[in-house]
Amino acid sequence: MLERHHAWLWPAAPREQGADVPEMLVSTDDIVVRFLDRFGRRRELAVVEAADVPFEELAPLDRPIPYPGRKSFVSNAWSSATDQSLACGSLRQQHCAMLLDRDPTVGIRSAGPMELRWSLHGRRHSLLPGFVVSRAGRREVVCVQPEELTDQWNHEQEVLAVAAAAAGWQVRVLVPPDGVELDNLKLLYAARSPRWLTAGQDQVLAKQFHSPRTIRSGVRAAGLPSLLGLDLAYHLIWAGRLHTDMGFPLTPSSMSWACAGQVA
Repeated sequence: MLERHHAWLWPAAPREQGADVPEMLVSTDDIVVRFLDRFGRRRELAVVEAADVPFEELAPLDRPIPYPGRKSFVSNAWSSATDQSLACGSLRQQHCAMLLDRDPTVGIRSAGPMELRWSLHGRRHSLLPGFVVSRAGRREVVCVQPEELTDQWNHEQEVLAVAAAAAGWQVRVLVPPDGVELDNLKLLYAARSPRWLTAGQDQVLAKQFHSPRTIRSGVRAAGLPSLLGLDLAYHLIWAGRLHTDMGFPLTPSSMSWACAGQVA
């Protein structure tokens, strides 16, 4: 299932004396947060003063730019849930934006709206998390796990844990899907928008999947044109109203069935 790529999550609360936080050389007094405020002004605050900053509502601190010699390596990810366009500086970040868009608990979001800065042994360090989102009323900082886990990555996550404990953020690390799961995610993402739907077509198609059957046969039973019906079925899977085995390539011959409580 795609959801397994939500690799791990830890909640954070304001730091208290004796709290269980990573033992390290960087303290909350060493960490500052850089961001653009609502008026586009560059700001910098101590992390202990950043608890009330609505990072998920703010613009990216720095817009991604293409690699030299390339016309573009920046991929926008449109959020169907909030009608936002997120500028992603890498394909891994874009793929994680797709995962976030499929998560119904995620509300308003921003890509790269903050940067953490700190010094250690006389050297300056920084971390730019991939996203900040609102999830169930909590502020969540989302990092995109790199292909290779390094000591630098581990150190950055330790610093982020300290910052999150001070500011009351939650932290989530997303692992982008690959292989078949990525192919399937892209197919569903292409059908995510409900704007082109004709009223009632989704209910007609969903009713054909009281029990497992191929997507193709369900579209035929609903009397829908094959291409339109296939896109609609993918949209229903994206929205969680139909289910399928995401471990296999998604095709018209894939088996699908209605999720509990989703068929009237």
